[in-house]
Amino acid sequence: MSASLAKRMGPEAILEAVFAQAFAGGAFKLPAGVTRADLRVALTLEPSAQARIYEQIRAGFRAHGNSAVPVANRPAGKLSWLALLCAILIMGSLAVLSMPRQLPPVAMQPLVAPVVLRPSAPKAFVLAATSKAEPPPEPVALLLLRATYDVDALAALQNRAATGEADAAYALATLLDSQRTQDEITLPKDNKAAFAFYEQAARAGNVEAEFATGRAYQTGRGVAADATLATAWFRAAALSGFAPAQTSLGFAYQTGLGIEPDNASAAIWFSRAAAQADPAGETALGYLYLFGQGVAQDQLHAVALFSKAATQKFGPAALALGYCYAQGMGTIQNLSLAAQYFLKAGKSGVPQAGAALAMLVSPPGP
Repeated sequence: MSASLAKRMGPEAILEAVFAQAFAGGAFKLPAGVTRADLRVALTLEPSAQARIYEQIRAGFRAHGNSAVPVANRPAGKLSWLALLCAILIMGSLAVLSMPRQLPPVAMQPLVAPVVLRPSAPKAFVLAATSKAEPPPEPVALLLLRATYDVDALAALQNRAATGEADAAYALATLLDSQRTQDEITLPKDNKAAFAFYEQAARAGNVEAEFATGRAYQTGRGVAADATLATAWFRAAALSGFAPAQTSLGFAYQTGLGIEPDNASAAIWFSRAAAQADPAGETALGYLYLFGQGVAQDQLHAVALFSKAATQKFGPAALALGYCYAQGMGTIQNLSLAAQYFLKAGKSGVPQAGAALAMLVSPPGP
């Protein structure tokens, strides 16, 4: 953050401006004069302080009727037994989101070759005296690959994390957080130590670590569960454009994870994740359109969102499409296609798919 901007605004005012811009809807853009570096410094505020500022802005927008997405009531009428039961089963399958992605590889830098000079004497060549260049540090991604079985690589990773390198701390956290085979004996699984490194990397600005820290607070893995802090960390990563965090923040608003339930706010964040082709965000947004929760009901758009997510072999989306074809919601009823999508969902590991298929072929009596 530039010194002049820091004097004029300060972290709290910058967050207020960013959060207000977030409620404007549509694609997220930073307010005029605020850079990504300014936002990163502002996000060093305690997550509880971030949550307080965010809720104040949200309350102000709701009080003045400035919500970006109008809340629509759920349509009247009764759903069939299969619609109700499938809806319950399907929404449960969306609770588990993908874990943070692996670190991208970093290209190795070429070493500097020695310089050959031609001296005054004919037909004689000597190597010029040059200072030996220090080799570039090994990329964190390569260290992580070797750290499961190589104690030297593990030590290098630990040393770089100890110096405050965010990517190294995050890599070490994922190593401690994973279950390994007997051959990979360098580190035992340790949820508490993993959380400590996740939080260290998150406070140093690693976006994936911010998301992982939120997940830890949400599930209580390695730290006492805290819904408010979970949502605050999801928000920090979501504002940096990390799609899985945007989906998680949408679920936080949908379920009331440490905040007041608000389907309109959930729709905003699901939309931003869906704009990045996040299949979980597309599926979650599809359900809001299917039932008209937080948005105007549009079952055709819901089926389109489910179809986009299903092309990425996302099991819950296939389950949702099966449900739509079974009920004729947003499409023509087709029990054969419904069964095919339920089978695809089952092959993707969605546990509710078997029950949905069983109900389809053998519906219960009245």
